[in-house]
Amino acid sequence: MRIDLAERLQQLSGASCTTVAAVDYEEPAKASIYAVGTAVSFSDGTRLSAQFWRLIKARKPLVSIFDHGQKYGLPAPVDAIHMLSVELVGSVIVGCDMSATTGDLRFRFERDIELEVFNFTAFEIWELVFPDGSGELSNYALA
Repeated sequence: MRIDLAERLQQLSGASCTTVAAVDYEEPAKASIYAVGTAVSFSDGTRLSAQFWRLIKARKPLVSIFDHGQKYGLPAPVDAIHMLSVELVGSVIVGCDMSATTGDLRFRFERDIELEVFNFTAFEIWELVFPDGSGELSNYALA
């Protein structure tokens, strides 16, 4: 029997983030936004691959993948993946859901931290792989 995605997401509550890593794509990328993606692993064995995301802390945007590599007049480019790792690794998920309209995911962590993972197209922009090997793609909401 197939468990629906909403149930699978609810089952993530209590799992913690174990790793955050950059996933390099095209070199050189046709557009810089497509040069890097993000892989996130959780303590229950679930893995998330995401192209577009935003991190929110204390109800304020902290960083997004769109900031990655940007200088914004700073001494060094923003390392958004490192910032995501610092905030998430070791943090426990307190809730997770998906917008049925857009296919966006929202992971809520302890310490008032949220990770929003965006689905901007009808193609695969994020992928979840669960411990049993089953998975879902971002176009799930559009099926």
